[in-house]
Amino acid sequence: MMKLKVWGGAGEHGRSAYVLSSNQIHLLLDCGVKREGTGEYPLMEPELVPRLTAVFLSHAHEDHSVAIPLLYGMGYEGEVWTTQETASQVGGYFESWRAFAKQCGTALPYTDADYRSIRYRFLDKEADKLTWFEAAPGVQVMWGRSGHMAGSVWLLLRVEGKTIFYSGDYTAESMLLGDDSPGSSASYADLAIIDAAYSTDRDSQQDKLNTLEAAISSTILGGGKVLLPVPATGRGQEMLLWAYTTYRDCPIVIEQGLLDGMERLLRYPEWLRQHADCTGQEIVDQLEPFLHRNDLLVPENEGQRSYWLRTLNASIWFTTDGMMQSQLARWYYDQLRDDSRNLVLLTGHAAKGTFAEQLLQEPSKYGDCDVQKRRYKVHQGYEDVRRMISTIPARHNVLVHAAKEETDQLRQQLLQDVAAQSTQIQIHSLSASEELWF
Repeated sequence: MMKLKVWGGAGEHGRSAYVLSSNQIHLLLDCGVKREGTGEYPLMEPELVPRLTAVFLSHAHEDHSVAIPLLYGMGYEGEVWTTQETASQVGGYFESWRAFAKQCGTALPYTDADYRSIRYRFLDKEADKLTWFEAAPGVQVMWGRSGHMAGSVWLLLRVEGKTIFYSGDYTAESMLLGDDSPGSSASYADLAIIDAAYSTDRDSQQDKLNTLEAAISSTILGGGKVLLPVPATGRGQEMLLWAYTTYRDCPIVIEQGLLDGMERLLRYPEWLRQHADCTGQEIVDQLEPFLHRNDLLVPENEGQRSYWLRTLNASIWFTTDGMMQSQLARWYYDQLRDDSRNLVLLTGHAAKGTFAEQLLQEPSKYGDCDVQKRRYKVHQGYEDVRRMISTIPARHNVLVHAAKEETDQLRQQLLQDVAAQSTQIQIHSLSASEELWF
């Protein structure tokens, strides 16, 4: 028998951390934080941390990575298995979290020395994707691209006769990033931990894009400006390329950080889709001309931003920080809030207490402009989860990355659909601190 212990991430959005334990082996999948209040950390067991056999990191986002130094502060002396690209990104997320803690007036629960103690081992140096290798005695591992961001992976593990699948954050519908179907590598699993962040949402990516286009086009036709605050990597680059392709005659202002992320993708083409669409044109062949166009509006300073805000009428503005906590995102909002023709369009998760969440709750409290949430798909919804359960039949399926109420609703629908087809499939909606034996 093995045990799954949830240190965070199930029944909530954030602080993903899942412990797999047998008599001799203890593995940790991710170790992130939750951006609520002054920040929340995984519910670690201090006596277990020094005994961890290995830690695996699926990708760099803060809700999967930023609590890792805490492990070393609590006595972990092992390594963190991840990809080279993820390891190169995590520093930026640690700095962002440090700034968040300072803004909240709270101290980090770990030291700089703990952060410097992190030792990485690279999945993509040890073995090619979709190839088994031994990460530790008695621990066989396979990885594949998860399509969520450059460097992000899913994992298959074999431990003491058990097979475990961990999706990480997963999407098969990215316009830029490639994904490797885990179904081609596993015919059965004892346990599957599945990204279900969009719970019962059944929309496809094209459905989401149609909704986004309707909201943006309406604002532009009315002479307004659209502010799109997005993450500096991942969703930001995808939406940027989509908007530039869709609105060729509309001025689009882009912060340099988003272009830096696009250039980074070009340097690591192994994370990109091979082909973009039915034309067969390679993604690289689309990105390079985009980055070298002379009609990109990239402000160099606040004066230039202010000038374009005064002189451009209907236009689209991309800035970094999807939760609008940064000084720059707040500055943009202050410039646009007094005109009811303008639109702030939020396309991802807005954590409780962030400015993005406050705007969604009470937009009129802060200004006259419109505020809408229109999701761009970077996680799995109902149809994706159902397909994953069918593709990798697992005895136990644990749904994660969404609030408990939403996860419960998804579980009930799946029980009527997927589980009804096989009495061998069990679907679980857990919460932080809960356990599951398998």
